[in-house]
Parts: sequence; C-alpha cells; structure tokens
Amino acid sequence: MSALPLILTVFVACAVEAVEALTIVLAAGLTREWRSTFQGMAAALAVLAVVVAVLGPTITLLPLTNIGAAVIGAVAAVLVVTVTGIVVRAPLARVPENALKFAVGVMLTSFGIFWGAEGAGVSWPGHDAALLVLVPVVALVALGYTVLLRRPQAAPPASAPASEEVTSP
Repeated sequence: MSALPLILTVFVACAVEAVEALTIVLAAGLTREWRSTFQGMAAALAVLAVVVAVLGPTITLLPLTNIGAAVIGAVAAVLVVTVTGIVVRAPLARVPENALKFAVGVMLTSFGIFWGAEGAGVSWPGHDAALLVLVPVVALVALGYTVLLRRPQAAPPASAPASEEVTSP
C-alpha cells in the first residue's frame, strides 16, 4: 500500500489548521504590532512543544505503522503555509484593517460552527466540502448584519423638559 494517500490526507488536515493559525498571526501582526504577535506565537509554540513532549510518547501505544508518512504530510503542510504567509504578508498589509478582521472573523466563525456541530454529532452533507457552502453563508449573514447596523437609527423621542429643582430655605 502506498503512503501517498496518508501523506496527502494529513497534509490537507494540517494545512487547514495551519491556515487558521496563519490568519490569526497575520491579522494580529498587520493590525497591531509584530513584536507582541511573535511573542504570542512563541508562547503558543512552547506550550505545544510541552504537550507533544508529555503526550507524544503515548502514540506508541497505538498500533500505527504509518507515523512517518503522517509526519511528512504535517511538516510539508506547515512549511507550505508558512512560505505562503511570508509571500502574502506584504499584499495583505495593504488590506484595510477592518476588512482583514472581518475576513478572519468569517473564517473562524465558519470553522467554529463546522467543528462545533461535528463535535455535537452532526454529519455534514458532503463532509468537509460543506465548508464551501458554510463560509459564504456566514459571510453573507455577517454582511447583512453590517448593512443593518450601519443604517441610520431613528432619533430617540424628545424627552419632556426637566422640572426645576425646588430648594428649601
């Protein structure tokens, strides 16, 4: 049996996760500052390293023979997404901050809905392809609310003049 299907499956799964992380890092770095963004990223990577060091050896308890192929797929995904992030960083810097935050919010909300529902036992039609419908739906709903909230609000009713305060001698 070829290891290619496993490598590609792990690559796609890890690429999705890496893109999510990349969008958060890019949004924070482009809209705030890079120093604190890299500090947060370093802290997250340190926590991840500790979790892997502590729990990683338990994977040997599973009867898996294809671990090396999975590692190849995961590393390849992280490298491809990282290089892509470095390449698109400059063009993304020209995107207005609110538009970038909106896009990141749509993506995080869409993936959150998808995985939250899966965790609750929902079986999505088309499986992961459902995201191709879910993301535009979330974007349209968010745009609809944005338009609704930008509409001029009716002026509040004029209040009755305040009565003069009476003071006692």
